[in-house]
Amino acid sequence: MKKCIFLIILIVCCSFIFCGCIKKKETKDDLALIKEKGYLTVGVKTDSAPFGFYKNTQLVGVDIEIAKYIANEIFPDKPDNIKYISVSSQNRISKLNTREVDILVATMSVNDKRKLVIDFSVPYFATTQKIMVMKNSKISNLNYFNTYGKIAVVMGTTGEKILHYIAPNASVVGARTYLEAKKLLNTKQVDAIFGDDIILSGLNKEKNFKIVNKAYSREFYAVALRKSEKSKELLNVVNASVAELLDTKQINLIKNRWIVD
Repeated sequence: MKKCIFLIILIVCCSFIFCGCIKKKETKDDLALIKEKGYLTVGVKTDSAPFGFYKNTQLVGVDIEIAKYIANEIFPDKPDNIKYISVSSQNRISKLNTREVDILVATMSVNDKRKLVIDFSVPYFATTQKIMVMKNSKISNLNYFNTYGKIAVVMGTTGEKILHYIAPNASVVGARTYLEAKKLLNTKQVDAIFGDDIILSGLNKEKNFKIVNKAYSREFYAVALRKSEKSKELLNVVNASVAELLDTKQINLIKNRWIVD
């Protein structure tokens, strides 16, 4: 009997200790966990010039510099303070919410639907949705695709939703990346690409295409974070970093390095 009582007491004590450890771990917010880890893990695009792309085997671009600036704010005296994880338009929110990345700096447009599942920083870039066609094309608007031709759009982007709304009868070809969409246009499998104008410009280095000068939406890129009370301190740091980039005009220097008219 005494053994049974002893075992019960032991189990109860262990339970309190175990629960205490869990509770202690759960009280740490995202910023504290990042500092404990020693580096910031950032989800970025690696195929979306001029924001995130490889140049001579080095990952560069507007988003890459913004991510590095935020990491330097968290770890000002640590050289190896950031780890980049490649994300796509389709998996970036999933990678954020499953904690594979701490934040997203990945051409993420702010919209009300996304605000239901993730938080955003103050915006750092404005863009519009446009059509890109072959240089000799006579296509001038999205209405054309309600009756004729095929148009490519990157799946998981706001452009996909806008395209279905404006041209509901269009023959749409989904692409996983902008580079894949470019290949479809180059090989004449589609007649146009619909997407963010600045990324479309980045695809047109060879000047084989032209961007139709009609905008279908105005959107803003921002840093994305998990929608949680435990992300509030991290959001404050991110907002302060982006605000400083904007207030000091450093964001313009970053843009000028990578965005060429």
